[in-house]
Amino acid sequence: MTKVKLNLASGSSQERELVTAFNYADVKYVIFDGESTGSMGLPIILVGKEVVGKVVGITDAEEWKNTKECLKKIIAGEKVDYAKVGSELDADDIYYRQLTLPIASFDVLKSSYVEPEEAPQAEKVVDETPVFEQINPEDISINPISNVEPVTAQDLNAEPVFTPDTTPVVPQVSPQVEAQINAEDPVGPTFNDFKPLEDAPKADNNYDVLKEEFMKAAEKLFDDLYKKINHND
Repeated sequence: MTKVKLNLASGSSQERELVTAFNYADVKYVIFDGESTGSMGLPIILVGKEVVGKVVGITDAEEWKNTKECLKKIIAGEKVDYAKVGSELDADDIYYRQLTLPIASFDVLKSSYVEPEEAPQAEKVVDETPVFEQINPEDISINPISNVEPVTAQDLNAEPVFTPDTTPVVPQVSPQVEAQINAEDPVGPTFNDFKPLEDAPKADNNYDVLKEEFMKAAEKLFDDLYKKINHND
């Protein structure tokens, strides 16, 4: 059985064993073991009520009647709203009314009491909703853009002008091909293979002389060409 320390208004204190406690009509009633017996040897209980953390006596007749009816329900096995009582309370000097019970009823009253557990403390829910800072439109400053030419409807309807690329395209020759071209000997007559026409006999409109000179030069040209070809082989 739970022990409760009662601090009396007179300054003294006493410890009482709690028999039961219950709520009825928004009032908490507390019953302690009187630790004494009546004239017939029956146990005595002390019945009071807790008001704002202080145990006081029941003086109203109707309230006392209702309190005894609740005790009968508990002894009969009916469910009531049991209440939790602190380990230390203030109390009036006369904080109870005595009541004698049969031993069996007293035992049922003690064994039926179930001290309610404290409700678990609700977890603090953290609001993770993002907070958006309110912006005053008057605090927003917009710098005007300068040096911007206005666009007219004529500009939007104008056809695009394409300027052709006139950069000359230079064919790229790989270094290997260029080296092969430079390494080969020139084929065919060179400028030095021809004799200047000044060496020919001067004759105005002498066709035969010019023809003979040309044939000799051509013959020599083909001879040199033939020698070069055979030499390269």
